[in-house]
Amino acid sequence: MKITFRQIDAFRTVVSTGTVTESAKMLGISQPAVSRLVSDLEAEVGFKLFARSGRNLKPTPEARQLLEEVRRALSGLERIKEAATAIRNFRHAQIRLITTPTFSTMITPRLIGAFARRWPEAMISLEIQPNDDTVEWMVSQNHDFGIASPSARNPTIMSRLLLNSESVCIVPEGHRLADRGQIEPGDLSGESFISYLPDSAFRFDVDEIFKTAKVERQLRYEARTTDAICRLVAGGLGVSVVGAVEGEGASLAGCSVLPFRPSIPFQAALIWSQQKTMSAIAEDFLKMIEEDFSSL
Repeated sequence: MKITFRQIDAFRTVVSTGTVTESAKMLGISQPAVSRLVSDLEAEVGFKLFARSGRNLKPTPEARQLLEEVRRALSGLERIKEAATAIRNFRHAQIRLITTPTFSTMITPRLIGAFARRWPEAMISLEIQPNDDTVEWMVSQNHDFGIASPSARNPTIMSRLLLNSESVCIVPEGHRLADRGQIEPGDLSGESFISYLPDSAFRFDVDEIFKTAKVERQLRYEARTTDAICRLVAGGLGVSVVGAVEGEGASLAGCSVLPFRPSIPFQAALIWSQQKTMSAIAEDFLKMIEEDFSSL
């Protein structure tokens, strides 16, 4: 049995209008074409669909039974079309992001905000993990993108640079060093120093610079995020060298920000796994990064 949508459309229209003439007008085809479609459908189903009553055509009981099935089928097709539209417009679609604490306040809110304006009905899930290695591993497993320090450790991980900045020194407002043009390791000798936690790659770089310069600090406080370090400095608990302070405006109240030399590069990259097939929404997220965030 080979039933076409054109036959079903003609059948449904004739039931609705009661005449071949009106059906032809609604469908935009000739009357003989409508009659032929109905006749072909009758031949396929094997029973009569209409009985003539004067100038009108009345559906047979069998035709009414068939019409119920047609309506259910077309309702299913409408649901399929609605679902396809929702998928195309990224309704119910989800981007899974993962980042380190530092970038969770520095870059990530900007990216999420831009994508929310682009696709307001899409869902974005953000997870925060303590270090770059964990972020990289989770991206290789089940997250769409990660934001972490650039790494060449895993050849299956692709990356795109989001931030290329330099370290700065932060001291409390009114501190003896607050008016310096720049800060060098020797200037911080004996100072109470607030560090990132030991598993931070940036912490390692900072410690190496002071070790090379043979400068002793008082390592009394540690914190996971730049935001927390800034607040501790503002509270007068010490000084610090941090990667960057973009996005930390509120926490910098009470701090003076000074260039630090020798410079320590501070970079952030968007990373993703080339071993996983990207969803349409993930591809659009990456496209947005390429188009609108060429330089952060």
